[in-house]
Amino acid sequence: MKNYFFLLFFFLLKLQLFSQNEYFQQEVNYKIEVSLNDQQHELNGNITIEYKNNSPETLSFLYFHLWPNAYKDKKTAYAKQAFQMGDPNFYFSTPDAAGNISQLDFKVNGQKVNWELDKLDIDIAKIFLNQNLNPNDNIIITTPFKVKIPQNFSRLGHDGQSYQITQWYPKPAVFDKDGWHQIPYLDSGEFYSEFGNFDVKITLPANYVVGATGSLQNESEKKFLQKKMEATQLLIQNGFSDDMSFPPSSSQSKTIHYIAHQVHDFAWFADKRFHVQKAEALLANGNKVDTWAMFTNLDADIWKDASQYISKAIKFYSDHIGPYPYPQATAVESALFAGGAMEYPMITVVAAVGGDAQTLDRYITHEIGHNWFYGILASNERDHPWMDEGINSYYENRYMHHFYESPDEDVLDKYITGFLGAGAKLDYRQLAYQYQARRNLDQAPETHSMDLSSINYGVSAYMKPALSLKMLEEYVGQKTFDKAMQQYFQQWKYKHPQPADYRAVMEKSIGKKLDWFFDGFLFSNKKMDYKLKKISQGNELLLTVANKGEINAPFPVSGILDGKIVDTKWYDGFAGEQTIAFPKGNYERISIDASQVTLDLHPQNNNYKLRGALPKFEPLKL
Repeated sequence: MKNYFFLLFFFLLKLQLFSQNEYFQQEVNYKIEVSLNDQQHELNGNITIEYKNNSPETLSFLYFHLWPNAYKDKKTAYAKQAFQMGDPNFYFSTPDAAGNISQLDFKVNGQKVNWELDKLDIDIAKIFLNQNLNPNDNIIITTPFKVKIPQNFSRLGHDGQSYQITQWYPKPAVFDKDGWHQIPYLDSGEFYSEFGNFDVKITLPANYVVGATGSLQNESEKKFLQKKMEATQLLIQNGFSDDMSFPPSSSQSKTIHYIAHQVHDFAWFADKRFHVQKAEALLANGNKVDTWAMFTNLDADIWKDASQYISKAIKFYSDHIGPYPYPQATAVESALFAGGAMEYPMITVVAAVGGDAQTLDRYITHEIGHNWFYGILASNERDHPWMDEGINSYYENRYMHHFYESPDEDVLDKYITGFLGAGAKLDYRQLAYQYQARRNLDQAPETHSMDLSSINYGVSAYMKPALSLKMLEEYVGQKTFDKAMQQYFQQWKYKHPQPADYRAVMEKSIGKKLDWFFDGFLFSNKKMDYKLKKISQGNELLLTVANKGEINAPFPVSGILDGKIVDTKWYDGFAGEQTIAFPKGNYERISIDASQVTLDLHPQNNNYKLRGALPKFEPLKL
């Protein structure tokens, strides 16, 4: 009898541990009908949500996001954060500029349910179910809703009769193996949402041009866009005006219908002044993707080729990571105050860039890239911002170097080439990292977005991960790196990967432990710093190298002649001091990381002259 209970205990324990560790994700499908009142700047709608409980847990309540309430008063998490980060616009705005969501009346399977706003965050609600939702069961949730659209202070908003409709509908929070992820809306710090399907109908005055998530279903609206494209072509030939006034709204209305599959958000943008351009991206698998650009007169001269930029970006990311799975991709030029651009599934918004066509191409490419890193690979952006921003920034940089001779991050090259040799690069990202790291003010990329300082949100979430990934690519080779990233895409598409999931795929595919990359560069603010102490010459060059840093990262050594790199060899990292052999050749100096592809903290101690006096020299000081 004792053995029986002993075996039963361990069976139940094993079952419990299995259920806790087994991956699952909920499914949330939406049907939304909404109308825009462009005189009152309001949305009135009804939403039907099918919520499928794929978890092993029985749920008695659901958390919902009511993010338009972030703009309701000056006490919300968004209002406080924006003010603390030096943006007082919303905090000192008048009440008529605020926004909110109201007229909610939640029902589950046709029965009214009790619900309440969170005591701290009024853009989070808790809905109490009349009956528990068991594993593998589903419920239907319905409610009317009304959104007072705020003036554009962040993402959701309007600028006159230009509308940016984002984070706008009642939305269940993510429930995963770590529990509920109910999060207030923030300006700095993005999102985490469940996958599903959207069926959305939008009613508004007939002369609005709309760009949205999903596939357009109306033949009449397709014809309307075709006429807009023809008119835009004439303007490209004859010239755009500088008129930015809004034409009167049509007295007639129209209802536009969109369907989207396997996405976790739906956004739309409406403006009567939009010009329209369309192109097509042909992928390697034979699929064709429609690419749309919608823009006003503001920057029309650089936006006129934007649909081609979208097509290039779609094909580039598809070739290197995995094929774009959606039928269309759209970029719109519209108002935005939460950065220069923002991504949503199948659509991105770019504010006035104040630059040239190359700058616009960079902005569009970065946001299009988020269809992979945020859209398809839907990590928790609030907890792990580097998993979307950092990885995507790596591919953005790679795209720019592929298509442009002088990407804007190379503007400092002409000042340092004479010191570091041909191929040396010290872009503004490296300078920003060095500036923070040398003062020990840097933070680990694996830091919650709310805990990152303003400057470190850029350095730690975007720049350092991108630089680290470039170093990893150089170390293992581009072919090996691409294969690993493609396996990550295939294994985790339409899911919620965590840092441990990404690490497991990369280490398995590359076939190496990557402690220096993950534990060193991403999960800490430890520093890499090698010093080339001396060189002995014989059949080979014997280099004495000391690790003065905290990370045993790999590093490249190059032989240089006449300012050009002749030979480069990578070495695995080590602690302490070691003597390593480098092939003998016709060099005037030897350099660790001559091309500046690592995050070495003090590059000035990386060089050794083989000829002349003063073999040690410090070519660069920051």
